[in-house]
Amino acid sequence: MKKLLAILIAVASFFSCFAFTGCTPRSEQLKMLIPGEYIDETIFPEFEEWYFEQTGNKIKVMTPALSYVSEDIITAVVNDHADYDVICPSDFAVEQFVKKNLLVKVDKARVDVESVIRPEYVERARISDPTLEYSVPYMYGTYGIMYDYKKTGKHIDSWSAIYTDEFVKDGKKVVANKDSLREAITSAAIWANRNELNEIYEKTDSWSLEYTQKLQDVFDDVSDNALAKVKTTLEEMKNYQLKWGGEELKVHMATNNTSIEVALTWSCDAGYVMNDFEDEDGNIIKGNRDLWYVIPKEGGNIYLDTFCITKYAKNVEAAQYFLEFICQKEIAMRNSIYAGAVSPVKAAYQQLLDDYTYAFELDADADEEWVAMYMDMLFPSNETLARCATMRYYGDEADAKVSNLWNDVRYK
Repeated sequence: MKKLLAILIAVASFFSCFAFTGCTPRSEQLKMLIPGEYIDETIFPEFEEWYFEQTGNKIKVMTPALSYVSEDIITAVVNDHADYDVICPSDFAVEQFVKKNLLVKVDKARVDVESVIRPEYVERARISDPTLEYSVPYMYGTYGIMYDYKKTGKHIDSWSAIYTDEFVKDGKKVVANKDSLREAITSAAIWANRNELNEIYEKTDSWSLEYTQKLQDVFDDVSDNALAKVKTTLEEMKNYQLKWGGEELKVHMATNNTSIEVALTWSCDAGYVMNDFEDEDGNIIKGNRDLWYVIPKEGGNIYLDTFCITKYAKNVEAAQYFLEFICQKEIAMRNSIYAGAVSPVKAAYQQLLDDYTYAFELDADADEEWVAMYMDMLFPSNETLARCATMRYYGDEADAKVSNLWNDVRYK
């Protein structure tokens, strides 16, 4: 689907394996597994032409297989040994792949991450890929709460909107948590530890380095006691929650095709539907500016999605060139506009910041408070980032415990 951003003045110009068979030899195909609605597929023919110019070889980019949570990518690589050339996992999945030697090193002649990516995101990349040899940052974002202000009648600033009866109206539930293991579990952990976090905040009346570290400790704690608190929190939440929100929820909220008013959401999903977008039938849908996004005061997550090459890839050379291609300024900008997120590529980031700022200055209908919210969603301030932690790979044994907890809460 082609993401349209109406306010910008100048727009930067799971299929199964058998779906990829045909006349093109596998060695001349580039096969991907990526999150849905996360790349502008109009760049694929341009890459094919560029690759031929660079190498003299032909390549056909196959329609990507789609994942909607990183756990799908983990399963495909770790368990199924799927022969995708390029994958786009989140940071915690990259950390697992690196530790298990499941990735091919990125050719620095094609992409030198430290030269191409903004320094603050280079440092975030080191969390999952310490030597910066196996991944190329693609998009960053956060998770928080998206809500329809026209329906809620008030702004939201706390996880109480998800984890209490604050938005049960006349006995009707209007809240959705995320149908995604880590987002649901880490947000529940934040709410379960809100008192300890608030004590740190009250010391300085601000989100400090101490606050960020405590939040990270909350994310990383997979002890039995910590997980018991999380399980209790999620089970209590089910009294107030209408549904587990899937990939379709953002569109349903944007088109007023749901009773959900408040939902745990990734910032890129919020950005996708706040401005004009295409539905599955190719119809242009007007963006919904009644939708707002907030990282609750107790905290949220900042993620870094990256492109990697798996050890099971059949076309490593083309994959290396593709990683270089997506780091070109215009390509990075187009993918950012499509995805509703922002690229950490240096040149693209600054141009996007300038273009969004200029576009909103010319948009006479834009509400000033809404614009400030939207810009902080795309380009988080230091204050915003101070109340964000990073999801980590727990290790296989702890991962199993967390998965069992999720299954107990989600499917019982």
